[in-house]
Amino acid sequence: MKNKPHLFLHFLAASLLFWTSSTSVVAAPLVSIGDNTDIFFNGSSSLRWSSNLFRNENNEESDSSWTVSPGFEINVGRGISNADLTVVTRYDVVSYQDNEYLDTELFHIEALGSYETSRLSVNGSASHDETKINTPENNISDDLVELNTTSVDFDAEYRVSPKFSFSAGYKYSETEYQTYQDSFSDRETTRFPLNVYYELTPKLDLILGYTHSITDIKGRSRLLGPGVTEVYTGYDKDSDFFNVGLRGNILAKLTGYFKIGHRTISAGDNNRLVNGTIVRTFDRDNSGMLGLDANLTWMASSKLLVQLALSRDFGTGGLGEAVETDSANLVGNYSFNAHWSAMANLGYTERDPSNFGRENELLNGGLRLMYVLNTYWRFSAGYAYSDNKSNQDDSDYQSETLDLTAILRY
Repeated sequence: MKNKPHLFLHFLAASLLFWTSSTSVVAAPLVSIGDNTDIFFNGSSSLRWSSNLFRNENNEESDSSWTVSPGFEINVGRGISNADLTVVTRYDVVSYQDNEYLDTELFHIEALGSYETSRLSVNGSASHDETKINTPENNISDDLVELNTTSVDFDAEYRVSPKFSFSAGYKYSETEYQTYQDSFSDRETTRFPLNVYYELTPKLDLILGYTHSITDIKGRSRLLGPGVTEVYTGYDKDSDFFNVGLRGNILAKLTGYFKIGHRTISAGDNNRLVNGTIVRTFDRDNSGMLGLDANLTWMASSKLLVQLALSRDFGTGGLGEAVETDSANLVGNYSFNAHWSAMANLGYTERDPSNFGRENELLNGGLRLMYVLNTYWRFSAGYAYSDNKSNQDDSDYQSETLDLTAILRY
């Protein structure tokens, strides 16, 4: 097992040598069905090294992992002018060099679709992901937490007149823990966004918006000792976001949208029981705060693209607690030429629990260099750094990650 990562390096070197010496060919799908459907093989292989695999404050343990990810991409819509559907799936086979008990297999699938007419625009996506990783909210010493996430995002916009249009959407997300269910709470969140748009200029719209969110936090239980059971009951919380904003060409080189307004939250109470007896009740008062949702792109030049995402929202921590979440993420992409490009990112997230739970401040950043060999092969190398501060004992950590990745699309 010690030699597994070296196999990837041999594979990477051999692939580079082979494709550098090969003649160029025209890209084509693996299979075409009829006039509108193409199927591609879309696989990758990566070697990753982490300085703090379990993201522990003490007893940091480094390890290397090798991931092979065969997958397929199905495109429906070639030759159809107003409809498009893409389904991407992959299967990760992850092998660790030292901690072999962490070896796992993870399934991912995502569907993206769109439909457009002169007045109606419909966009939708659905995904399911299996994950095995520790985060600031889900952290276990000397092991990794397994969880499944499912999401659905649907939005339809209709133009009523040359000046007015409106949109309605449905967003659903679910988190289910596959391990350590006694320590973390499953949850489901459903959002219903409504927006009215007024055209200020041909390239800029005014937004009047409202979003209602419903979150169902599941209960959890665990054994504290022989014959002693601890139970945290579930609860629901509702949130409303009243906002105004802009979308489109905000400045000459700045595009995207931003929404600012007022968020309110109303959360129910829940109890901690030991052997069926209530020993604590968690009372949650209604609260409000300034809300923000923004996604902006600055085209600095023909080679440099900068993206900024901002959010101020109510969220849910791993223990089921309601948290106020502030986040800012900055990404820059620079294209040297048709083959070489680079990306840098810097992010900050602060999670402040309203009653109990983990308070976290997470700073992360990274660099990635990408190389496109031809229409089939892409390679990249990346570095990532994370620094987490928490009010929980043994939850502060720093982590560094290096990876080499090869991607084949045929």
